[in-house]
Amino acid sequence: MSIRVESLCYVYHPGTPLETQALSGVDLIVERGTWVAVVGQTGSGKSTLAQHLNALLLPSSGRVEVDEVPTTAGALAAREIRRKVGLVFQYPEHQLFAETVREEMAFGPRNWEFPEEEIKNSTRKAMDLLGLPQELLDRSPFELSGGQKRRLSIASVLVSRPDYLVLDEPTAGLDAQGRKELLYLLKRLVKEGLGVVHVTHDLELALTMADRILVLEKGKTVFCGTPGSLLDELLERPVRGLCLPPILELVSGLRSYGYSIPYTLDSEELADCLEREIRS
Repeated sequence: MSIRVESLCYVYHPGTPLETQALSGVDLIVERGTWVAVVGQTGSGKSTLAQHLNALLLPSSGRVEVDEVPTTAGALAAREIRRKVGLVFQYPEHQLFAETVREEMAFGPRNWEFPEEEIKNSTRKAMDLLGLPQELLDRSPFELSGGQKRRLSIASVLVSRPDYLVLDEPTAGLDAQGRKELLYLLKRLVKEGLGVVHVTHDLELALTMADRILVLEKGKTVFCGTPGSLLDELLERPVRGLCLPPILELVSGLRSYGYSIPYTLDSEELADCLEREIRS
């Protein structure tokens, strides 16, 4: 079972002076139990693609299928697709709306007609997963800190137990510890069979965490493959729309001065290699 994107094109405001081609011929496969990163600069089409994956947007041409069901198959199909594919927006303020955290968490499961006792249990588990204290349940979502809002927006999607999770810049607004905890959680959920689509501008993060990476530039695919393949390409020649991560720029500079240091994205490994080189 998978999400399949074939020759996807999308035009904003067609037939008007504001017409904009946002996506052109994009292909992508997201299988359950895999982590796919979508990388590109601002305006590359990342968020537009994300909103196609749960039928929030429908293709101008091409095809998007979720477990073999096209997103264009009608209202009932779109409803089922949105149950299977949870979407977390880039800005929590665009997603949160209820008067209390409890109501925010219950909205999705009630929409899918979960029993009330199941909603309570799922709410507790999802909040625990995201490190949100139960004491927040009767607070307004808008009284929470930026990091808590981010975690709540993710928890309020996970509570409905989707098969796929699409996250638009999920680590924005989190401190270093919160970011580390969230990435660990996502990795764990992938191992348990969740399909994750992670929209990010952070190439180093994508190279470290993802199973596959899609690179977009101006709505077009410039790369789709494994992190290892992308890294090989980056070291051989520039990839449009991407810059070499700072740690790789540093390694490249050190190698140009004669240090025999392997290319790595691990700062501790780099420090160890450099220490050995200096001692030798």
